[in-house]
Amino acid sequence: MRSLRTYLERLWNIAPDQLVTVREPVDWRYEVTVHVAEMEKRDRNPALLFERVKGHSMPLLVNLFGNVDRISLALGEKSHVSGGRLEFYDEWNRLFARGVAPVHVKDGPVKEIRLRGADVDLTSLPIPRFYEQDGGRYVTAGLVAARDPGNPEEMNLSYVRMHLKGRDRFGVSLHSRGHMWQDFESSKEAGDPLDVAVIIGAHPAIYLAAAAKITDEYRKAGALLGEAVELVRCETVDVPVPAQAEVVLEGQITLEEEDEGPFTEYTGYISGRSTRNQLRVSAVTRREDAIFLAVAPSNSAEHLLLSGLPKQARISRAIADFTHTPALGDISWPVWGTHFVCLISIREPVRQTPGLAKQLGLLLLGLDHYVKMVAILPAETDLSNMPEVLGTVALRCDFREGSGLETLGEVFSQWLDPSSPRAGTSSKMIIDATGPAVQPLEPLSGAREGAATGAEGIVDFAFPCEGDPSLSVVIVESRTQDLTGLLGAATLGRSRLIVCVNADIDIRDGRQVLWAVATRLQPASDAIVRDGRMILDARKGDGWTARKASLPSSTRHAGGI
Repeated sequence: MRSLRTYLERLWNIAPDQLVTVREPVDWRYEVTVHVAEMEKRDRNPALLFERVKGHSMPLLVNLFGNVDRISLALGEKSHVSGGRLEFYDEWNRLFARGVAPVHVKDGPVKEIRLRGADVDLTSLPIPRFYEQDGGRYVTAGLVAARDPGNPEEMNLSYVRMHLKGRDRFGVSLHSRGHMWQDFESSKEAGDPLDVAVIIGAHPAIYLAAAAKITDEYRKAGALLGEAVELVRCETVDVPVPAQAEVVLEGQITLEEEDEGPFTEYTGYISGRSTRNQLRVSAVTRREDAIFLAVAPSNSAEHLLLSGLPKQARISRAIADFTHTPALGDISWPVWGTHFVCLISIREPVRQTPGLAKQLGLLLLGLDHYVKMVAILPAETDLSNMPEVLGTVALRCDFREGSGLETLGEVFSQWLDPSSPRAGTSSKMIIDATGPAVQPLEPLSGAREGAATGAEGIVDFAFPCEGDPSLSVVIVESRTQDLTGLLGAATLGRSRLIVCVNADIDIRDGRQVLWAVATRLQPASDAIVRDGRMILDARKGDGWTARKASLPSSTRHAGGI
């Protein structure tokens, strides 16, 4: 039976550069986050195995899901894909259409050590504290397994925020209206706590199936693996768990409340959202040499890929199925867009079909309520290169409403978008950048990057596309409210697309610029379109309250590898 360990062995054999072992001691306080940030600067964004976590004997694995190629290795030994996201999506959809029923066994490696009652000590686990603003230490790779009280044969696996509160308990936040929340509400209505088990460290296919937000995930995980998942019964609750897991925590979500949070969410900002539930642990079972798995939170590539890819695979299939002609060249939800931005490239044979680009944009917005900006680009565009993407928009979009731009107001959206004037709704924009390249604008006067201009209030500016001033990114003085003056700035005279950001954004890093656009901009109110040019005001608005996750200054540069 395949497990997390067999997966790691395969990863090591196929792509050893994608797993970095750290042998020197690391602190569970913030240093894990520092190392993950260092890995995200590398092309392959390797996974990290910390052999020595200070104060703990159990090694810690993190960033396992931080690369699409690594995730594709979870799709069975005969299903490895390496041609990019579309190939991954196709293989995912092929396998996910099936189901392989799990099998129940009497014993397994997860039972090698069994602890109950007073022997339970959750503080012995190497649970990290990731960010300074977090409420405490968080289990981020815990899959909570439970039976549906109304249909006990139906199992559900859900990701749940788990804030360590003591030797035997967590404060947890259930995703409201999700399956686990529904199961708990049904149990609570009957006056009973909900029996659960928390799986920490299983084959990645099980984590991917759980990310699909369905039920009976063990069946789908079996389809992804190409073999049945082996399950064993827990010691103190009637919940089946993978026999090959690393660690399992058994217990109940009680009828008591427990404070939880705050914690950093996928947007990169701190969220205080919580259903304030308590999870009381009655038993721990694990392997003798167990590996503790964590998922890097916040807007890490790991968090966004793991939570996004299963949904995105279904969306890409729907777009292909409901488009009258093969049109999809590539599709990407760049991780720096935090689920709020989608990029689509359109195949060359149909690129100039009137209205087709907008049709694809409308279809995407209808399928994915998280997205608030979708850009359609030519097939040759590298969707992983943010300066190239933004530069293509600057060169090929006809910046006129009803032509290259379509803006929709007050659309159902995601609750955690910090730019939304009303939680749960957002304005949305379709950008058609499939037209012919526009002749560059004539410069108003000679200008060089970063030159002081004074009158327009420009503090700093950059042209991210080397040799092409069509795209500029600008920081202005904090008192500047009206940005239309930027259109007359000599330094920006050849820029068709001007992005204005706060000083905390590196204007020469296209990824950070995209993050600012994704999380700080409302298309209907923060896009200025005039004379064939567009300004995107991606600054924090008046009354901004969202707090960006950060690290204590003493740890930000520690732990280089």
